[in-house]
Amino acid sequence: MTDKIRTISELANRRQYFRIEDKASIEISPLQDNNSAAEFFELSPEFGLISEFQLLDVESKHLLRAITDKDKNLGQFLKVMNKKLDSLSRVLALSNHAVPKNSIQEVNLSEGGVSIFTDLHFDEQQRLALKLILLPSYSGLLLEGSVLSCIGNKAPYELHIEFLNISDAYKQIIARHIMRIQSQKKQP
Repeated sequence: MTDKIRTISELANRRQYFRIEDKASIEISPLQDNNSAAEFFELSPEFGLISEFQLLDVESKHLLRAITDKDKNLGQFLKVMNKKLDSLSRVLALSNHAVPKNSIQEVNLSEGGVSIFTDLHFDEQQRLALKLILLPSYSGLLLEGSVLSCIGNKAPYELHIEFLNISDAYKQIIARHIMRIQSQKKQP
């Protein structure tokens, strides 16, 4: 028996991450040693705006909770304003086609990584740049990953990627997305 992790399911089970089957926009590019993920993708202003909103939302969560504890009305008002900003950023993304239709596909997502089917074959341990847009929130993440495995003899290949050096803010965005999707699936 080996300790080598080859799939996202094994990674999620070992590290106790929650994972979901979902649809997302994902673009992948091989990553060179001295480059960052941002250098490989054309980023629209909408992508930057929505990403910044999401990061600010994560950073301000504890402040909003503290304000709500002291003044429930002010806390509720700020939550409504936050929802308005989220709605505005989504409308901007939709109206400017920030997500290419051909990039949307089925994914298996956890805080630790992602699995997709791809027409390209990648080598184990190969570093990748990923542009991931979670739907319907349009949360945009630029990530780096390492190939755990690329399974199959011909396309489509089952590609399992472990995220590398993922920030706590990005982990929180993914975790909140997973919880939101899971709660939606439980509703009748």
